[in-house]
Amino acid sequence: MEAKQTHKAHRVRKAGASAKKKQQQKKNAEKNNPKAFTMQSAQKAERMARRKAELDEKKFHVPMADRTPTIPPPVVVAVVGPPRCGKTTLIKSLVRRYTKSTISEIRGPITVVSGKHQRLTFMECVNDTNAMADMAKVADLVILVIDASYGFEMETFEFLNLLQTHGMPKVMGVLTHLDGFRDNKRLKTVKGNFKHRFWTEVYDGAKLFYLSGIENGRYLDREILNFSRFISVLKLRPLAWRSSHPYMLADRVQDLTDPEMLESNPKANRTVALYGYLRGTHVKGKDRVHIPGAGDYQLNITEKLADPCPIPDKERKRLDERHKLIYAPMSEVNGVMYDKDAVYIDIKKSQHEENAEEGEGERMLSELQKVSDIADRLASQQFSLFSGAMPVTADNVRRPAVFDGAADVEDGDNEDEDGDGSGSGSESDSGSDDESGGNVSEGSESDRELELSGAESSNEAESDSDDDILQRVGSDDSDDGIVDFSDSEDDQDGDKLRINPIHGLTRRANLMDLVYGSASDAGTTPAYKAKDADDNVKSLAFKDDLDEQILRKLFITGSGDGDGEGGSDADHDDGDENTLGDFEDLEAGSDGNGSDNSNSADEAGVDSDDEDEADNKFGLSADKMKKLKKKFDRIDDADAGAEEKKDFYQQQKEELQQYVDNTRAEMESLAEINYRWSGEYVKMVIEDMPCEFMEGFNPALPVVVGGIPNEEGLSLISLRIKRHRWYPRILKTGDPVVVSVGWRRFQTIPTYYMNDRIKNRMLKYSPEHMHCSAAIYGPYIPPGTGFCAYYLKKKQSFGIAATGSVLENSQSIDIEKKLKLTGYPEKIHKNTAYIKKMFNSALEVSRFEGAAIKTVSGIRGQVKKAAGANGMFRATFEDKVKLSDIVFLRAFYKVPIKQFYNPITSLLSVAYMRTIAEIRRSKSLPVPNKADSHYKPIKREVKRFNPLQVPKALQAELPFKSRPKVVKTTGPAKRAVVMDKKDKQVATVIGEINLLHKDQTRKRQEKAQKQRAEYMKKRRAAEEEADARRRKKRKTFFRREGQNEKPR
Repeated sequence: MEAKQTHKAHRVRKAGASAKKKQQQKKNAEKNNPKAFTMQSAQKAERMARRKAELDEKKFHVPMADRTPTIPPPVVVAVVGPPRCGKTTLIKSLVRRYTKSTISEIRGPITVVSGKHQRLTFMECVNDTNAMADMAKVADLVILVIDASYGFEMETFEFLNLLQTHGMPKVMGVLTHLDGFRDNKRLKTVKGNFKHRFWTEVYDGAKLFYLSGIENGRYLDREILNFSRFISVLKLRPLAWRSSHPYMLADRVQDLTDPEMLESNPKANRTVALYGYLRGTHVKGKDRVHIPGAGDYQLNITEKLADPCPIPDKERKRLDERHKLIYAPMSEVNGVMYDKDAVYIDIKKSQHEENAEEGEGERMLSELQKVSDIADRLASQQFSLFSGAMPVTADNVRRPAVFDGAADVEDGDNEDEDGDGSGSGSESDSGSDDESGGNVSEGSESDRELELSGAESSNEAESDSDDDILQRVGSDDSDDGIVDFSDSEDDQDGDKLRINPIHGLTRRANLMDLVYGSASDAGTTPAYKAKDADDNVKSLAFKDDLDEQILRKLFITGSGDGDGEGGSDADHDDGDENTLGDFEDLEAGSDGNGSDNSNSADEAGVDSDDEDEADNKFGLSADKMKKLKKKFDRIDDADAGAEEKKDFYQQQKEELQQYVDNTRAEMESLAEINYRWSGEYVKMVIEDMPCEFMEGFNPALPVVVGGIPNEEGLSLISLRIKRHRWYPRILKTGDPVVVSVGWRRFQTIPTYYMNDRIKNRMLKYSPEHMHCSAAIYGPYIPPGTGFCAYYLKKKQSFGIAATGSVLENSQSIDIEKKLKLTGYPEKIHKNTAYIKKMFNSALEVSRFEGAAIKTVSGIRGQVKKAAGANGMFRATFEDKVKLSDIVFLRAFYKVPIKQFYNPITSLLSVAYMRTIAEIRRSKSLPVPNKADSHYKPIKREVKRFNPLQVPKALQAELPFKSRPKVVKTTGPAKRAVVMDKKDKQVATVIGEINLLHKDQTRKRQEKAQKQRAEYMKKRRAAEEEADARRRKKRKTFFRREGQNEKPR
């Protein structure tokens, strides 16, 4: 039989030239015949419109203010994954891609310049729950590294749960170890399974990258290039908690403690400096901060430093090699590495230089590094800075030389300081000679150094050629050759400022503002007046005989310098400039004066109407005014149309952003307040830091400094909590648990409860698959903040025990527990009974007077009065009770919440509370065995009731069916049989015969069963052999038939 021919199905092209051609044809068809593509059904059109509106509505989210500064801080990229999955290799590959440099060891954050407007800070997250919780709070982008050869591990899911509670940033996945799959089909299946499982945990469409192999210790360059491009185009959504709190990820830690104090007391508290980029909101100088793992501290010093890894200063088409910066102070980059108390420089020596003797400078540095009782040793030791120089000892005293003129200047400076402090000779600007300790002489190089120290910081980058030009101009136009900073009305200040160039108190002039005029003085003649010494305005004043126009002619050339006819008095006629406004006649080619426009119009032969010129205050022609009016109307109409097109969502976003911009502008105007803004590289100095912070410092653990505005007071906190579905055990009230919320991680004792709309009822254990409430004791936390709970020692395969959110902070939470009291009736008088064994004293009875009680049979009652000293009381019921009844009293009493707050100091030394089970296990103590706690079998005696006795008179009145029936039995009575001696012998023989018969029958049955078992065994073996022969025969037959059916 011939096989049926099959054809390959047609595959429609989805990319390429054919697909584009088909798509273009569809577009043209719809454009050429629009009626053919309209909706034929109104219902279908309405459904399509509704669906489109729903899709558009799904794209909307709650508008949030974008508080990102003008120069944003680097994006924190957290690389997370289980051990040996490729995290370090991935960071090295990305750093190599961005900076062309190789890092031997990853230690701490690594900041690189990734683009013209973007910087990235890579941080490898270790597999510790505390470190993962800290990284989840500061990461802007999370890269989950997954080992494809092993599969998903619990560390990945734990970190995802931490992200969901602390604010979900952008998440990207990376599959590594794909080179172990040799089968392409198997590789494709594995990729698909990982992708869909990853989408389930993150969101549908989450990006998952595949890194196929490793070359030279790094991933393939093409794959890393594609990965870095996706990172560069990511749009990060601001998170509410981070936008409202300042925080910093420290990339460098330095110990500033006095070495002498450490030598005398190694366990003394340290003064620590933390360096990093400030993120979130602003920080003031003395704010309170929290360091997760170290506790709460107050900032002693907060100062701005120069950006160690700046963004390129101007627009560039691409980054040059010198702009591809990297800043990793705790990792060894180019042989330089910062430690907690030192800076290490690795000088690569050749092999023949390793055994060479140390030079004089190296010997001096090694001696200076020996810090032991410095104050005692300096008095008796001496050393030489240079060979052949006089040795320096503690007895040498250097006396600065003071000249007469300098003394006068110093007196004048002191007078200014004693006054309003605005003199130009302050110590902050000049850098006094007393501090430097050097000799001052005229014509020496120290004059130039002092002049440079007194100049403004913003003008330090100017070249020396500008100074030479200014000096040359000043010497040409002034009598004494000294540039005068004084005003002509104040001669005393002028005399003092003439001496300032000698002592370094001169201000450098901004040559651009001097020649072309500053932007603030547009339209007016720039007047260079003297200002205070601490003023930042760049100004320079010349003597009265110096003509400013002469200086301008030295630099400005062409017809626009005022030599032409039209522009002769352009610089002096302020009135014409002010009346001109914003209009400028570009066609006339003049600088904007009305006279120039009129002259150019006359020269061109254009006739202007006298009435129009009289009405036109700008002096422009009528045609020109009409053109300008049409342009203005067109722009105004376009703006009005744009405003009408804005919907409610766009208006809300613009209003919110406008509010943020106005707030930022107002805050920036408050220059006198010492604010440190987001995006700045700052140095935070903290005093009284425990010594364990520096002794056990580990660069692999993140050090986060988070601001805690108004979050320090302790109170009771109500939480909404749910046990994680993967945690195998339920949570018990009273077991200490670690809560990670906000910046903090602390251990507390929760009390679980549920609200039944009347009261908060305590729960001994958390519910299995639903939310409940919990009350803990801790610092103030804003409501709505997410949290996660875990145990400090991981006892299960999955570490996250519970998640939830904060409901409220209050000083008291009423939680009640059910109390069930039992009693027994002692005496019964109709509906009144005396109950015993429920209370122990009359005082206890008095507390429950009026309480509702109930019996097992459902009879309700009420407690009245005490009736004795042993706790017996009188109670009334709605019906008569029996002595066999049990009386219950159902009451509730308030449960005290344990006020326990223990911050987890993982960066210092961890001291935590253990559960009762852990304490028993560590001390090998048995569980206490209480007899009352055991379940006992319930023994209920069967009650025997007397038979019902119906009187004969009542029986006569009852119908026959209801009358009791008495049945009389009339059978032969049993008689006793008495056997004689012979009958007994016969009975004995018959019994023995029956016993022998039963024994023989049993033996025959056992023998028959054994024979049958052997027979069945042989039969099964024969059947198996026959089946094997039949299968072999069938297989041979069908093989032969299959060969015969093959086409030839």
